[in-house]
Amino acid sequence: MNQLAQRIIDNPIDCYPSATVACFDPTCGELPRRRLDEDRLVQYLEKLAAAGAEAVLLAASTGHGHLRTVDELARWFEVAAQADAPGLIRMALLRPEDGVEANERLVALLSEKDYPVAFIRPGTDLSPQASDEEIALNMRPLVEMIAAAEMAAGVYSIPDVSGVRLTASATEKLLDMPGGEAVVAAKITEADYVSSTREYLLSPRLSRLKIVQGWDPHLAQVFKEGPSFDVDNKQRVGITSGPMSFAVFQYLHMLDAAAMHDWDELDQAQLAVTALFQAMQDDPAKFADLQRAKYIMGLGMPLTGSVDDSQIERVLTALEDLPRPEDKVRLARSLDLMGDGPFNQRLAALYQ
Repeated sequence: MNQLAQRIIDNPIDCYPSATVACFDPTCGELPRRRLDEDRLVQYLEKLAAAGAEAVLLAASTGHGHLRTVDELARWFEVAAQADAPGLIRMALLRPEDGVEANERLVALLSEKDYPVAFIRPGTDLSPQASDEEIALNMRPLVEMIAAAEMAAGVYSIPDVSGVRLTASATEKLLDMPGGEAVVAAKITEADYVSSTREYLLSPRLSRLKIVQGWDPHLAQVFKEGPSFDVDNKQRVGITSGPMSFAVFQYLHMLDAAAMHDWDELDQAQLAVTALFQAMQDDPAKFADLQRAKYIMGLGMPLTGSVDDSQIERVLTALEDLPRPEDKVRLARSLDLMGDGPFNQRLAALYQ
């Protein structure tokens, strides 16, 4: 068994990563469908690791994982394993709607490549009115497969993609099904904090799980509340962040502030990230289109679409207008992580 997977299963609160980058999908080629830029993916993961990132989640919505074919996912997971980043924990998100045969193939690949954790969200083949029982049964086969492969499992609520929420009560039902002992974390990407993340934290049945915040504007709040929901007053929560893909240095600073209980600094740093997040958000009730930041970083255009000059300018102007110079420096460095993107000179002028 993967030794890290076993440690995480035995003690999720202490051993599951505190911060994971829901990472971008470097692309190349032309429409109607671009392809994975394999060399760029390896470079990107190595640069994230060198910057201090602890873990990455592949095929999350940040990287348009929900748009990939099974073959494309398999290749993505395989290439990511080639990155020379031994300290970087690699995780992957799987989809119930792909079916048993396809997911058996993907789980076997992840196990072979020593991925310690695989995540599952509710399938898009569920009815919008699906009950908690129906949602748990939909996810059960993947939980069983992951457990049988001696990996840890994470569950993921992202109704913007799946169409239904994964409630705390549905997750409780999953724990009682075969393979439920392998579930170590719940990632919550919902706009309403009280009805989503806090419900997970309040559930006694989920008390051993790491609760992983995915809707970034809630990060400061969840870090403040996390220890109060652990019997030993340990930090109960972590983050899996799409914006950390383009803001790695800012997020590492925020994690340091949280560890020191410097809540004022965490709040101020959060405001800077939120300004860029909102600059990529066309609907305040929907998650931002982070593919715009991907293009700024030099990681290519979206898989099936493009970003335009006005969308890019809105993000760069928000960066340049940040009131605190230190936030501007960390975020410009992060957006210029690759060092050779199309806006390298403009970004470098903000931090050199």
